[in-house]
Amino acid sequence: MGSKMTKFEKQETSQSILYMCRVTFKTMTIGLAITYGILYAFISIKSAEAATLKPDAMISKNVVMVSDLFDDVPPKQDAIVGNAPTPGQTVILNAKSLERIASTYDIKWKSTGPADQIVVRSVVQTIPASDILAVVKKDLIARGVDGKFEVTLNNITPTITLPGNVETTVEISQMNYTPGRDVFTAVLAAPSALNPIKTLSVSGLIEKTVQIPVLTKGALADDIISASDLEWIDVPTRQMVNDTIVDADKLIGKTPVRMVEAGVPVRVRDVKSPQLVARGDEVLLQFNQGGLQLTAKGKAMQNGAEGEVIRVLNLSSNQSLRAEVTGNKIVVVQ
Repeated sequence: MGSKMTKFEKQETSQSILYMCRVTFKTMTIGLAITYGILYAFISIKSAEAATLKPDAMISKNVVMVSDLFDDVPPKQDAIVGNAPTPGQTVILNAKSLERIASTYDIKWKSTGPADQIVVRSVVQTIPASDILAVVKKDLIARGVDGKFEVTLNNITPTITLPGNVETTVEISQMNYTPGRDVFTAVLAAPSALNPIKTLSVSGLIEKTVQIPVLTKGALADDIISASDLEWIDVPTRQMVNDTIVDADKLIGKTPVRMVEAGVPVRVRDVKSPQLVARGDEVLLQFNQGGLQLTAKGKAMQNGAEGEVIRVLNLSSNQSLRAEVTGNKIVVVQ
């Protein structure tokens, strides 16, 4: 029979067992923590590698890249998916197409359902009609067209659209014009004649123009036209009539015969000198004799505008006279 443990030996054995349990528990805790840490890091790495679908794709190049469709695409996996849509057009890639692209280029992305899609648009830039007209006009000037003129194109609002990564410039690549004639045809190339990504054929007229004064706002009969009421515009000569006013001095100080609209050519018959003397008005009579100027009171027997000759009555002599209207209620006896 073995000997019984003393009380001291029992206490020492209990403490040893307790110590071993504590060590074992700590070891297990550390092991679990390391395991969970490794697992979390692995999941995080996988999550970081997963790509996300972009809300839309705006393409400014001639091709569509993987990175145009997905975010977080590693540079080594970025590649050309296909040609970009024609400028101004769109293409919709559905969930199946996107999964096929992701699989082909080893992109970590899975569709969450049929609603997954992306709209691919080509960014476009437009060369406006004003720029096209300016290039045509500059070329015609270089070919000898002189004086004031405007170019009218037969095309309805011609414009040129280009991809977003192309410079918005345009040049003449071909011009057919005979000096002395008012017609032409031309071919324009954008961004340049040497790099004609887009071309446009145009034809048009060369219209000679002349500057004329017009009203900045409508004027009614009896309104007096002043210099501040006028502006200058270019008008094609074919729209001119023989009595169109081209001299501002022939408008300033005049009054419309009837309403004259703003911005339209004014004809001589549309205006007249304002009435400065009305029949029955008391007027100042001026007599010029040699170096002397005499004045007297008179009475107008007719209405009169500046420069018109009317009959007046000398109130001192009761004599009827002919006099030219020179100012407001002022006449010079002839």
